[in-house]
Amino acid sequence: MRLESGTPLQLAFLTGQSDPARCALSPTQMAFGEALLAPGRWLHPLNFPYRPDPAPHRAVRLLRASWHNSRQYLSSRRHAFAREHERDLQALVQGAPHTVLLAGSCGLELLANLGLPEEALARLSVFAYGPVARRTPAVARLQAITGRHDWLSRLGWSGDATLVRGGHLGYLERPEVLALARRFVDQTQAALR
Repeated sequence: MRLESGTPLQLAFLTGQSDPARCALSPTQMAFGEALLAPGRWLHPLNFPYRPDPAPHRAVRLLRASWHNSRQYLSSRRHAFAREHERDLQALVQGAPHTVLLAGSCGLELLANLGLPEEALARLSVFAYGPVARRTPAVARLQAITGRHDWLSRLGWSGDATLVRGGHLGYLERPEVLALARRFVDQTQAALR
């Protein structure tokens, strides 16, 4: 999905894995990411941990997805998680001069727990939707949004956030979220010039 060679701004998703066996983007993630494309931007075709996987996305029932995401959130607090996945994110960051991470739900917590070095964090900006995270990594730029009825994010995130309509599910289907993401990505790209 590269738009041109030497692309200065990479977009990538960082969310918990509802299906731990696959890294494929969901159709909703793909549509949202593609809606953010413009000259000088490209969308990474995989979700965290960005391992090449020929298997297409498959829908997972909500209860099972919640279990997998909760488990990954908790396991990310162990040193073994950082040892296993830090290189995956480092490789992604090294693939572009700057990356905007679209971090859903526990994605910001996963990023914080990976313990990336300062030079890698300086090349990251994060658009966090429905964040559930105990702390904020020292990235170049951060915007968090949370739904007015998203009790999970409202309880699990104490940082500043822009309020939008809705609950914990469906952020990527909301026009106001897409508008906020476009503005964030536009501003990030402008700051790189």
